Amino acid sequence: MPFRDVIGQERAIRFLHRALMTGRVAHAYLFSGPAGVGKRAAALAFAQALNCDMKQRSVDSCQLTAAQDGCGVCRACRNIANGLHPDVQVIEPDGATVKIEQIRTLEADAALVPYEAQWKVFILNSAERMTEQAANALLKTLEEPARGTMFILLTGTVSALLPTIVSRCQIVTFSPLPHGQIEALLREKGMESSRARLIALLSRGSIERAFCPEVASLPATRDLLLEGVGRGLQDGPAALVELAEKLAKDREKLQQQLEILSAWLRDLMVAKASGRTDWLVNDDRGEAITRQAEGVPLDAILDGLRAVHAAMDNLVRNANPRLSTEDLLLRLREALPSGLLAVSI
Repeated sequence: MPFRDVIGQERAIRFLHRALMTGRVAHAYLFSGPAGVGKRAAALAFAQALNCDMKQRSVDSCQLTAAQDGCGVCRACRNIANGLHPDVQVIEPDGATVKIEQIRTLEADAALVPYEAQWKVFILNSAERMTEQAANALLKTLEEPARGTMFILLTGTVSALLPTIVSRCQIVTFSPLPHGQIEALLREKGMESSRARLIALLSRGSIERAFCPEVASLPATRDLLLEGVGRGLQDGPAALVELAEKLAKDREKLQQQLEILSAWLRDLMVAKASGRTDWLVNDDRGEAITRQAEGVPLDAILDGLRAVHAAMDNLVRNANPRLSTEDLLLRLREALPSGLLAVSI
């Protein structure tokens, strides 16, 4: 995948283009950003641009010169894209962590001259998952890199890396993609408009998440969640505590469910304040939202929305998921009329 095929990361790609154009290519880069936003694709595109076999390429419609991008079709570019190039390696965690044995193998390979390319490129995925021993071993390699060797570390959490490793890398920031861009991409793939809008909102700016099977089933997940929360609000505190324990078993799914609740309450707020149904995220459930919004004060909706956002912030700060979810559900019971979300949808 050449740079021109990386979606929505123009700022990061411009930074890498400048390095290629000026010849000021660093020996180590740290690509930072959420999962699924293009870090790995950009790292492979960078390796292609450095090692492309095609010496004469015309300027394409994106106005990328030969120095700025790989052609994507030569033997080197194809092998890099397919994981077959001897001088471009992607190192993945071995189980839960990147182990010191993996870094020692990387060190030995990095000390050798390139087999057939101009640059040896090592792409370390989930770099924040290195063990302490692995991180210290990598630091030594970064301090004395071999000529023609590049390291690209991919991470979603820069703060989890050793400051000494971060200081030896050029940091390139990758941002979540705008919801509208993901929605447009989903619609180009043939997805119905209202479904694409909901999935785009809940993808957290990640193309990878938007196309994974679990996210594709979000409308059904949303309906089951709202029914469960609605019943819990009716049945009382004991039922909500039991529901909180169930929801909090999977931290990743809990984050997704909180986003679903946030989107629903946001739509209730929009319907209550403006009466507009064309602004709804959940526009496939416009009638249910309008009906529910009629039965609750705007201040109550806002209190519920604040409670959901507080729970989301708690998860980011690594608070106890079950306790955070219990607190949220009990606050929703105080803020919202009994049985609000239990309205048939």
